[in-house]
Amino acid sequence: MHHLEKSLEAFFSGEAKVAVIKGEWGVGKTFFWENYISRRIEARDLKQIAYSYISLFGNSSLSDIRGRVFRNAKAIGTNEEVDSVFSKEFDASSSLFNRVPWVKEGLDKGHRKSPFLNWLTRHSDNLPIVNKYSGMISSLEYGLVKNYIVCIDDIERKGKGLSVKEVMGLVDELAQRKACKVVLIFNESSLDSDEDVTQFKSYREKVVDIEINHNPTCRENLSRIFTREFERYKALEEVIVALEIKNIRVIRKLKWINEQFGRFLEGQDSRIVDEFIVHATLLSWAYYIRDEDLSYDLIKEKLSKDSWLSYFADKDKELSLSEQKFRTISTSLNISRSVFDEHITHYLENGYFDEEALKDTVNKFQERVLVDSVKYKLQSAWDIYTESFSDNLHEFKTALLNILNDDLHMLGLSDFSSAIDVLEEFDEDVSAFVTKYIEIHSEALSKAGRGYTRDLDRIKCKLLREEIENLRHAKMNFNLDDMAMKLATQNGWNPEDIEYLSTLSKADYLEWMKSDPDDLVTKIRGGLLSFRNVQSHGGDQELYDTINANVIGALKDIANENDLNRYRVNLIYGID
Repeated sequence: MHHLEKSLEAFFSGEAKVAVIKGEWGVGKTFFWENYISRRIEARDLKQIAYSYISLFGNSSLSDIRGRVFRNAKAIGTNEEVDSVFSKEFDASSSLFNRVPWVKEGLDKGHRKSPFLNWLTRHSDNLPIVNKYSGMISSLEYGLVKNYIVCIDDIERKGKGLSVKEVMGLVDELAQRKACKVVLIFNESSLDSDEDVTQFKSYREKVVDIEINHNPTCRENLSRIFTREFERYKALEEVIVALEIKNIRVIRKLKWINEQFGRFLEGQDSRIVDEFIVHATLLSWAYYIRDEDLSYDLIKEKLSKDSWLSYFADKDKELSLSEQKFRTISTSLNISRSVFDEHITHYLENGYFDEEALKDTVNKFQERVLVDSVKYKLQSAWDIYTESFSDNLHEFKTALLNILNDDLHMLGLSDFSSAIDVLEEFDEDVSAFVTKYIEIHSEALSKAGRGYTRDLDRIKCKLLREEIENLRHAKMNFNLDDMAMKLATQNGWNPEDIEYLSTLSKADYLEWMKSDPDDLVTKIRGGLLSFRNVQSHGGDQELYDTINANVIGALKDIANENDLNRYRVNLIYGID
């Protein structure tokens, strides 16, 4: 932006009267100008006495614009400078009102300068008699304009009743007769009609002194909205550049989105924050800029289905123009479906998001990231062992011990078992780790599924095997007892019940039967033996048969203990 400021400094210090700041829609022309003129006014290094900003958006009245030049003005000169210019212009202009008795009376009472004029402009719309002379009042106001800085913005969005010829005539009058510095801000390519374009070109040469092209880079506009203190500035910058976002309004909206969601992302892993930034930027770009070839709805659809990796598998597939564009974006940013997409799109479309749902999403994402981090650490540790023949035992053991000390809560049974087996092999005492692991994972270990026995057989550490067996049997008796009563008193069962019962061995059922549980007959005959006559055409038949075989097998073992038990089992349960 340095060259633009240099151009404006030359404009204000030289003889030129009219400057045009032009550029594409949304690149921040007005934003740049407002920042520039605010700094100059604050520095008090301008020669003009007032600054007036006028937007022509929807305006079709030239007389109204003339009046607004005065009404919108803010003094920037000293009181003495303003008073001197104002007095001269007021004396010259007020002669118009000598023929209007009620105005003349007001002037004669001494309200000759700004007090009277302020009262007049403030109350004119509410006084019927003043409305009659509103054109004259506007003339008086405009007559007071002298040595101003006037910015006229949004020429391309003016009302249809106002021509470019009229606007340029006003600009020339302000510059030549009113000794003003005039700055025009607009996008020439967006002028409403061919006639507007022709008129501007016709007046450009004789009215406009200098033209300044405002064409900032993506990085420049980003730096004007986000400060470098933004924690993930680099990640945001990469996406902004990849999507070629220059639009200052969109970048400002991105700041608002990051502020809203940032409250719930603060302190999270950088991978979580970066994923949010990438998806928030992409979806905001699609929603606000509305690319002709790649619609917002299509991007939402693609994000819900496709991963950037899929384009490598389907590289020979013929793609539409929109698909080609999305492929380019998604592969450059490694975009796949994100847990944040639903939250972001809801915010864009409705202006708010479900805070509790977002908190839950972030917590689950954090757990996933932690698991991935531990996997990476484990892989790195085992690489020390597998990828060389160096004498690096100390380094290998240290890596494993660090994982056990820092990430024990994130380790699965297999990974934990492998780590302590190696450490025991090299004379490390792992008992403290085993005790802590059992304490942390007791709930999950007590509910192990069908693969439990196989996993347990692979564990070499005797202490770990014993602790898991003790934990499981203590929990198993309680669960089996409840499950048997549930089967006896309710019609039917759910898949989880069958899954659990099928994991128990004959010895498990025998141990429970010998523990003398309450309502034994009800729980066995009405509950566990329910599977004797069950037939299923699905995959559960094998599970039913396994449960039935283990329950009957346990009863037969009890029957073989003595004659009385043989009689009990036969008579009560119908088993020979």
